[in-house]
Amino acid sequence: MLKPLAILPALTMQLAAQQASYRFPPRDTLKYHEITESRIELHPPRGAVTLTSRHDAKIALATDGGDTVTAWYEDLTLSSTTPQGERRPSTGVALHLPFRFVLTRAGQVTALTAPSFPPEIASQTDLTHQFEDFFISLPSSALRPRATWADTVESSTTGSPRDTYQARHIRRYRALRDTVLAGGVAAIVIAFEQEISVRSSSPMQNAALRRRAWCRASGTDISTVSRC
Repeated sequence: MLKPLAILPALTMQLAAQQASYRFPPRDTLKYHEITESRIELHPPRGAVTLTSRHDAKIALATDGGDTVTAWYEDLTLSSTTPQGERRPSTGVALHLPFRFVLTRAGQVTALTAPSFPPEIASQTDLTHQFEDFFISLPSSALRPRATWADTVESSTTGSPRDTYQARHIRRYRALRDTVLAGGVAAIVIAFEQEISVRSSSPMQNAALRRRAWCRASGTDISTVSRC
């Protein structure tokens, strides 16, 4: 799974010697562009099978000034390829539907509500978990080059005795260096690695389908820094 370079204008640092924290400007809307690609190879007795998917989303987030965030898709493209061919469902009905969650100053997310998506989208991907690992966590110490930290994010949902979802994200971070963006904005470059394991089950006619997946992701994040 690949994730793109991201700019986080919500990240602020009060002082060089203090802990960094998230702060969303009140009455402002932040825009993100996220691209996630995956490639899965299955090896059944009849020969290897390759599955690919791509998730391309433009996301907006806003807050009233507290720690509760409302987010929605402004644009969304989903595609997948299986031995049966390519699927590209229509996603217009998913746009502007609100997610609500609490974001702590250290970057932890607690989901409050997520929209329901139509079967043609839900059968391809579970968008209700969009924000469970969306934000990088921040260290409990000062955010300086060469700082390292890690966290684990776990989530689970149960719709029925045979409809379950469990995910675990183990994330490791390393602050690489200071930098300056266009307009003289101070920023810090953060490298991350993530191990993701997912277990899910869902009912099928006369049977229960169980899925188990594991993947590793890595990338680079540039977080803007403002000093108050």
